[in-house]
Amino acid sequence: ALTVLGAGFANQTEVRAEGVKATKNLPEEAKYAALRDENTGLRGDQTKLVKKLEEEQEKSKNLEKQKQELENQALNFQV
Repeated sequence: ALTVLGAGFANQTEVRAEGVKATKNLPEEAKYAALRDENTGLRGDQTKLVKKLEEEQEKSKNLEKQKQELENQALNFQV
């Protein structure tokens, strides 16, 4: 699912992943805290992206409806 979002998001993911790799020398508790924070951030990003996707799907649905109405009007003029 992440690949659908594009290369920009993939780059962000790589940066975050590199940040986690830097925690190798930290105590286990600090590693878990860093991962938990990263997870929270990623879940927030996911929520925003899902909302944006739903909005775009709604726009697409409305545009498709308008297109169909215009096609119907065009057919009525041809008759």
